[in-house]
Formats: sequence, structure tokens, C-alpha cells
Amino acid sequence: MKKLLFLAIATIAITNLCNAQFSEFQRSDSSTSGFTFSSENNTMQIGGRVSGYYENRFLKTGYTNLSHNGWAVKDADLDLLGKTNNHFVYEFHISLVDIIAAAATQNTANPANPGFKAAYISYEGWKVHVKFGYDKLPFSQGSISDVYATPMWSHANLYGGDLFSRRDFGLTFNTRLLHNHINLYGGAYSGMGENFYEYGNDASGTFEYIGRIEYCFPGKMKYHPLDEENTQKPTFRIAANIRYEDKTQPTGQTIGVDAPGAYGLRIINGKRMVYGGDFIAKYKGFSYLFETDLMKLTPANATDPLFEGTSNAVNGGYIKAGGFVTGLNYNSDKLRSTFSVNYEDFKTDDLTVSEQSWLYFGYAYKVSGYNSVLKAEYYIPTKEATLTNPLKYSGQIRIGYQIVF
Repeated sequence: MKKLLFLAIATIAITNLCNAQFSEFQRSDSSTSGFTFSSENNTMQIGGRVSGYYENRFLKTGYTNLSHNGWAVKDADLDLLGKTNNHFVYEFHISLVDIIAAAATQNTANPANPGFKAAYISYEGWKVHVKFGYDKLPFSQGSISDVYATPMWSHANLYGGDLFSRRDFGLTFNTRLLHNHINLYGGAYSGMGENFYEYGNDASGTFEYIGRIEYCFPGKMKYHPLDEENTQKPTFRIAANIRYEDKTQPTGQTIGVDAPGAYGLRIINGKRMVYGGDFIAKYKGFSYLFETDLMKLTPANATDPLFEGTSNAVNGGYIKAGGFVTGLNYNSDKLRSTFSVNYEDFKTDDLTVSEQSWLYFGYAYKVSGYNSVLKAEYYIPTKEATLTNPLKYSGQIRIGYQIVF
């Protein structure tokens, strides 16, 4: 915990140092956030995000704990992004809110909101870019996309961090082909996800491997779910990705107690493969998204709790999980507003009645794009897994404000 607090202090110190050493200072243009410092050989952008909301849950009959109803801080981030003239790029992105919360609770593992969001260096001087460090994984369009650039306050459950990790430490390769129509990713990672800083590598000594291929038309696309450019020609991206690991533990060794996550799926004692695809299309302010992510888990032990007490004759030695998310957005410059509706359906296993589905509605009023925006989100659980994930509420609303600088 002391290391995390030290790094937070070091970040602030670096900021002051940059202000002293870089001769030129300017406010970035309105299309990007942050302050830019530049010297003869380096450019550094310093930005961040502050946001919070009021949350209200509509409790079911018989439940009286209203602790979720009230104010909440969502973000207090500091982000340093730099580039050198010899093609190196580096980023150090921390969440001060999450670091303070982790220190207060003595728990550094938060799959949805880890204290570190990026800490890497990359080299972009070759056709194949190479990145080393901690960052978002090249898997799942919904996971890669920033939720702050939407009317929603959180990612969908499918790719929000409970079923598979969103970030990890490792090595990533990326290249583009055919005039940016094809985008390829490949990499090897610790497999511990956001728990890497808590536990380091696990006892298996193996990596998680990830691959992703995209086709974009008419050219390169950012991971932005909205059509804020009001695209006048149909634009789309279709992608497929896969990730695989074998984390079978040596005799007497175990995986960190909180690393498997809420459903025990993020890392298992055994083999795990996650695969799927996603699609996004934009046209005249509208954007449509679809994503599916499916899992096949093969525990090393026949008595693993994931088997729910079933025999090999019933489970076949593996468990399947996953589902899909689909959504429609409309961005209106005239109204300075974005309207969104999403639907998701997923199962945490195929051995019990674990299917869940959710309906999300979002609205954003943009005072200055998503750099200064009022956001409101309302979601309803339309199908509840009463045995595996019983809920105490029938709906939830969040209304708040976000500043990106």
C-alpha cells in the first residue's frame, strides 16, 4: 500500500518538474483534453478527469438498507502521456480515488476500477509497434472504449471486469495493413489482470495470450462508441478476438483469493479460453454496437466449485459462460445531447440457472463535449439469476457531472 501512495506522490512531483524544465506551455485545443509541454526532443501532455454522481436504488419489498442512495465520487484521475522524437511513447495514468480507497480498505484489487490505469512505454518507430507495461488489453471493443465518452457511468457487466480482466502487465504488438483497413494485435501478459500489483505472477509461471484482428471501413477508426463527427458516409469496424491461458497450479499452490473475481471466472486453476467478436457502425449521428464474448473454462480439479457439484458425466469437464451486448446511440449537435440505449444478456455458467439480462438508458447534455457534461443513467435488471446473483433492487438511477481537463 505504501508503494501505491509513494507513486501517487511521485506523479505530482513529476508534474512540477515538467513545469520547470519544459520551456513552452500551451493549453491544448478544444478537441483534446490536457495541458501540453514541449521541448526540442519531447512532448508531454498532462490531463485528468473529475466526476461524481448521485445514485438511487429502487429496493425490493423487505429490503431497508439505503446505503447505496447518496453521493459517490466516480473519478479523480491524473494522466501523463509523453512522446519523444525518437519514436518512444509513454503513459502513466492513476486514479487517486481508487488508491485512497484501496489504502483505506487494505484491498488493492478492484477489477472495475484499478488504481493504476496505465504504466507503459512503447516504441512506434517500426511498422510493428511494441508496447511494454501495464495498460488496457486488446480484447473486447466495449472494454477498450472509455465509458467516460458515453452517457453511461459504467461499462456493461459482460466486459466490465468481472468475467475477464480489462488491464494487465505484459508485451503487446500492433500493426496496420492495407492502408489502415486491417488492424492486428497480439500479446503475452501475466494473466493476473488488475491483481498483478497485488500478487505479481502466479505460481504456474505461464502467460495469458491475446490476439485481435479488425477490419475498418473506409479507414482507421478510434475506439469511440459515439458518432460525434456526424459521419456523412457509413463507417464501420468488425473484429474478432481470442485470449487463452493455462493457469493450472502446482501442487500446494493457490491463486490469490480475490483474483478470480465476483464469479470466479477471471482466472481459474486450469485452462481458460475467451473468444468473441464485435461490430460498430456510424452514420449521421447514429451509432450501432454489438459484441459477444464467450468463455470455455476447464478446471484442473474435478471438485472445483465452478462445477456446482455436478459429475463429469454431466459437465463434461468444462464450463461455458458469456453473452452479448447491443446498443444504439444518437448524438445531436443541435441539442448538444446524446441518447443511448443498451441491452445485455449473459450467463456465468451453463450448469445452473445463471442467465441475467439488463436494459440501460443514458442521456448526456454536453456543455463542452464530454470534457464538461451532465450525464444520467438508468438501468433495469430484466432477468435475474436468483440462485447465483440475487438482487435487492429493481432498478437504479445515477445523475452526475464530469469534467475532463
